[in-house]
Amino acid sequence: MRGTDKITLPSLPLPREASGDTDNRDGVVVPLERPLSPELIEEPSIRRPQDQFSYSLKNIVLHSRVLIIEGIAGSGKDTFQKYLKSKLRSRVVYDYSEGELLLSWNQRPIKDIFKLQVRFMRNFIDYVADTIHRDDKAVFLLNRFHLSTYTMGVSEQPKLEREYNIVLRKLRSLPAHVFVLQLMESEIESRSAHPERGTAWQRFQQHILEREGFQSFVKRNTLLQKAMVETAIRQQIPFSVFRLPSAPKTGIFARRSPVTKTLDSIQEIRERR
Repeated sequence: MRGTDKITLPSLPLPREASGDTDNRDGVVVPLERPLSPELIEEPSIRRPQDQFSYSLKNIVLHSRVLIIEGIAGSGKDTFQKYLKSKLRSRVVYDYSEGELLLSWNQRPIKDIFKLQVRFMRNFIDYVADTIHRDDKAVFLLNRFHLSTYTMGVSEQPKLEREYNIVLRKLRSLPAHVFVLQLMESEIESRSAHPERGTAWQRFQQHILEREGFQSFVKRNTLLQKAMVETAIRQQIPFSVFRLPSAPKTGIFARRSPVTKTLDSIQEIRERR
C-alpha cells in the first residue's frame, strides 16, 4: 500500500473511565464496535468518519489530565503536540518537548542517560500528580515519556526496571491517555530523514545501527514502533494508535489511514495471552 493511499482511520474511543468499558482492562484502542454512551452524545446524528474521529479525540482530551505522545522518529509527534495544544486553550497547559524530558536523540549518547532519565521521571511524575490535584484546569502534554523510556532504555537495562515500575504505577493512578503515532513501513525512510538535524543526526543513526546490530534504520524503526504498541498493551494505560497524514501542509484530519497491521498485531497479542 502506498503512503498516499486514501483510506479511513478507525475512530478513537473514549478513555476507559469515560466509555464505561470496564471489560477493556488492556486500555487498548481499537475501532468502536458499539455506539458511544447516550449521555455523551450531544445529538442523535450520524457522524462522518472525520467528525467521529474529532469528536472522540475531543472527549479523550476532555477526560484526561496527562496526554502523552509517543512514536518513532518522523511519526509527527511535534506536529500533533502543537495541534493538541491549540485545542487546550481553556486549560492551563504544561507542555514538554522530548528534550525537556531527557529523551531527545542528541542526548542518547550521554553515558547513563536512561538511568538519569528514570530518576528524573520519578520526581517528575510526583510533580505532575501534585499539580493536577491542586489545579482543576491543569493538563500535561508530553512529547515522549514512559514508552520511549522502556523500549529504548529499560528493556536493555533490567536494573532500571524496579525504579521504572514505580513511575508506571503512579502514572496508572492518573487520568492519562497515550497517543501512539505510527508510520507505514514505506514512509519510515523519508519521514525519519530530518535533514534539518544535519550530519549529527546521520551519524547518530549510523551509531544506533552499529550498536543494535541492524542493517537498516527502516527495519529497526519498524520493530521499535511494534514494540511500543506491545508495551502499551502490557502496561494497561489507555492509549490510541493512529497515523498522521504524510503531506506536511495537510490538515491534521484531512487524510487518515488505519494502522491495519498494528491492529492485527494487537489481536495476535491478545490471542496469545
